[in-house]
Amino acid sequence: MATISTAALLLRAVDYGESDRIVTLLGRTTGCVGAMARGARKSQRRFGGGLGLCSLGEAVMRERGGAELLTLERFEVAKSYPSLGSDVERMGHAAYVAELVTKLCAPRQAEPGIFDLMTAFLDGLEAGGPGELRLRVFELGLLERLGFAPALEGCAVCGRRDLSTGEVIDVRFLPDQGGVVCRGCADRGRPMRSSVRLALAALARADLVRTDGQDDGADALPTLASDVARGCREALHELIAGHLSAPLRSLDFLAKTESARALAARGAS
Repeated sequence: MATISTAALLLRAVDYGESDRIVTLLGRTTGCVGAMARGARKSQRRFGGGLGLCSLGEAVMRERGGAELLTLERFEVAKSYPSLGSDVERMGHAAYVAELVTKLCAPRQAEPGIFDLMTAFLDGLEAGGPGELRLRVFELGLLERLGFAPALEGCAVCGRRDLSTGEVIDVRFLPDQGGVVCRGCADRGRPMRSSVRLALAALARADLVRTDGQDDGADALPTLASDVARGCREALHELIAGHLSAPLRSLDFLAKTESARALAARGAS
């Protein structure tokens, strides 16, 4: 049977039976694949210390006679992200992007651009810590690479680009129409302030992956007022929800970690 070797990120691992695990991997040359890792809970040699969330390594797999799951023969860890085990908020951000990629990417469809995007996000998360704007840039970068990027610079229906830059609400956000729509083309949907629309457009240009493959870093991201940042998050989550068959479980965990951080910050002040 065919053997497959690829650089891969571990998106999910679920215990199966007494010693096995079923894993979901994002392979650079394979896209998202599911695999059975037999003996993974016992073999440190074959599976690089337990297959931790978002570990980056070389995966060697083989087909299983037409079965949906591949067999993971070994996973040689090249890079791990130790802060995920000690920082619950970092863990929340990593779990969210991993679930987002798992749910949005078609199985067994190579997406090297998404692999590079996720690697850049994780490197930035490890080096600089969690950040709301970094999540927005990741979401926009993922949507763009999947062909789901929202229209933000002009009306998605008529193409009109002379949209107001003031705070008069003259556009609406309609995910099912492809993004922002001027009032002349729609009277339904979420009203969107110009400040939110322009912020989203700026974030869409701040891709985490540069042409040299390095992370742009948090300093490259704009600074947004809290209400504008909230508007960006709500619009993108509404857009993403339209491409999902069920809500993301990791969003609840992410909300809890952010609430805990906010409470801690208020207590410290």
